[in-house]
Amino acid sequence: MTVRKHLFAGGLATRLLSAAVGMPIIIGAILIGGPLFSALLALSLAIGLLEIARIARLNRRSPIFFVAVAAIGAIMGVATSDANVSLLWPILASGIGIAGVATVVAVRSIPEPDPEQLKPLLVGGLAMLGSVLYLAIPGSTFVFVRAADQGADWMLLAVLAVMAADAAAYAGGRLLGRRQLAPSVSPNKTVEGAVFGWLGGFGATLALDQILNLDVQLWPLVLLAIVLPISSQLGDLAESLFKRAMDVKDSSNLIPGHGGVLDRLDSLLFGLPVVYFFLQWTT
Repeated sequence: MTVRKHLFAGGLATRLLSAAVGMPIIIGAILIGGPLFSALLALSLAIGLLEIARIARLNRRSPIFFVAVAAIGAIMGVATSDANVSLLWPILASGIGIAGVATVVAVRSIPEPDPEQLKPLLVGGLAMLGSVLYLAIPGSTFVFVRAADQGADWMLLAVLAVMAADAAAYAGGRLLGRRQLAPSVSPNKTVEGAVFGWLGGFGATLALDQILNLDVQLWPLVLLAIVLPISSQLGDLAESLFKRAMDVKDSSNLIPGHGGVLDRLDSLLFGLPVVYFFLQWTT
């Protein structure tokens, strides 16, 4: 099979078309910032939460779901306002605590529970507890990075470098993939794809620094270029582990060729905190 057939056999044309539609919106929101950036981020996190509930087979009218919505909304509200960032932690603790109590109350409301009744409640409750940590805290770093000096440029570097790592991993895996990386988590991921992904992310980070003329020294930048593509691939694996446990292939079919919003956010949810802490360290 030719290189072209190898790539396009996996639906590359559809993936590219979706990217061509979505990328101008994402880049525009990053460059413009303000309410447009906040709205796109809030919409993405909201859809991500709905997808987590779908994967966990949780009724979206469940009190546990509304607790997660409220906790994530409060955390992002603090992050996007001028409020003291230290408020994030008590809100996070309160959200997790209330979601935990709601789960216990739901379980105890069943007169004579059996394992088949308890399982969806416990899985849904744990998924909502996890979603507060998985979506809200990393999501807040999107806001903090965008608000930093040269914030739009740093956001572009993070998003584009992570996308380059994803694309390189996909291409490397399709063309050269032989050895499975984590067969029990994601059978389609290969060692070769992971290496290509790291190389793509590393090279993109260094190239984007030159293009965007970022104010950063070489050695810290090299460290970021090493760590960022690793963290983004860990994010991809983390979501794959959750989907595998729930016997689900994609978080949804909202984005043709890509799956759901969560399937696009997973790498960024691990990558953006790395950029945030990098900026805290270097500035």
